[in-house]
Amino acid sequence: MHPALMPVLWGALNGLPPRQREIVLLRDVEGLSSEEACDVLDIRPGNQRILLHRGRAGLREILASEMKKA
Repeated sequence: MHPALMPVLWGALNGLPPRQREIVLLRDVEGLSSEEACDVLDIRPGNQRILLHRGRAGLREILASEMKKA
């Protein structure tokens, strides 16, 4: 990833609701498995999938909006 995009990515992550941000960070940044992420957050697998899907979708929306501004 281009270094200039890192502040945009972190800003987008901070724009997510806390639980969505946590699951995206655990799964996509830290590389935890779904089972490990469920254990860390004390949630069920179904909840983890929903949070991850919504978090990734939200991140895409925020990043797309930011890219249009640039």
